[in-house]
Amino acid sequence: MKSDNPITRNANNFDFIKILFAWLVIVSHSYVLLGNQGCDWLCEATHHYINFSYFGVKGFITISGYLIYKSLNRSPNFIDYLWKRVLRIYPALIIVLVLSVGLAYLIYKPTNNYFNFNKEAIEYVLNNLSLYHNQWRIHGVFDSLPNTAINGSLWTMGFEFFFYLVLMILYPVRKYTLLSQGILLLTILLLLVGNVFFIDDLRISPFRLRVDFIFELGLFFMIGAFFATINWNLMQYKKQIAMIAGIITIAIIYIQPNPIWLCFTWPYLVLYIGQGSSKFSNWIHTNLEDPSYGIYLYAFPVQQSIIYFFHPSVTLLLWTSTIIAFAFGILSWKFVEKKTLQFKDLFRSLQIVQTHKDF
Repeated sequence: MKSDNPITRNANNFDFIKILFAWLVIVSHSYVLLGNQGCDWLCEATHHYINFSYFGVKGFITISGYLIYKSLNRSPNFIDYLWKRVLRIYPALIIVLVLSVGLAYLIYKPTNNYFNFNKEAIEYVLNNLSLYHNQWRIHGVFDSLPNTAINGSLWTMGFEFFFYLVLMILYPVRKYTLLSQGILLLTILLLLVGNVFFIDDLRISPFRLRVDFIFELGLFFMIGAFFATINWNLMQYKKQIAMIAGIITIAIIYIQPNPIWLCFTWPYLVLYIGQGSSKFSNWIHTNLEDPSYGIYLYAFPVQQSIIYFFHPSVTLLLWTSTIIAFAFGILSWKFVEKKTLQFKDLFRSLQIVQTHKDF
């Protein structure tokens, strides 16, 4: 759940709603990690039909598709595009994995053979850095908890990077708007059909990604990318369309068909709201900027640690983990992500230097 964040960024609602989506995941996890079957307030109200994390994750992936396509469109070459993607994902991910292994040392029993004999501690970092070989646990850590994963939120990383790679297919035709839109619409149609007739637990090798999740997450990602090809400033009746989309979203939740049909309304609502602005979003943009990725990365191990040490109620877990995860997210953005993004134009600059040399 990352975006292309240049050092100079335009103020809009995207920073705010990405933080909101990260918090929705925290809300749902506050229930599931305590063994309550993941049934948060929305889940209870809809009789287990849908929960807050569904909207959070789908909102994240929609924004990602929208912003990553714009990044692809601006990139002068493949290397520049991929470098930005790696730079956005890996620095914060490396830090959270290393810190998680350090935290696990405090919990692991016995501690005297944690690094010497337990290869899982080292493999935890290396496997999760691969993005496609997630390792959820280290035996001896969180064994007594309802969910033994150290960071169960990492499952989306591999899917998102996979979509980054797939989107590169459009690089040669990115300047031809109608052709790009046609390819994206065909892809969206195929993914929609795949969601209706998916094969559960079938995996794509060598990525080891479940096909049904590729259909589901990919659908929202590609819809976001499609909306990036549209000039929103020229679009008429945007507000009216948003109102209709909101009504249809409520109707879908009430009628409860396959939740995948929310792909026709939720992405538009997310991007419509994201492109607006408010005093609150301007304050977040100025003071907090973009801590959502860090919040998402740290929330799960923070919640597991609180459960392990303090055995809290759902309410206590929700608000304490919110405060701590938000603090980690802000620190991650300011001291890791934002610092490394200073190097985002490294390959663009190298290309310019080479061009000057050629002349």
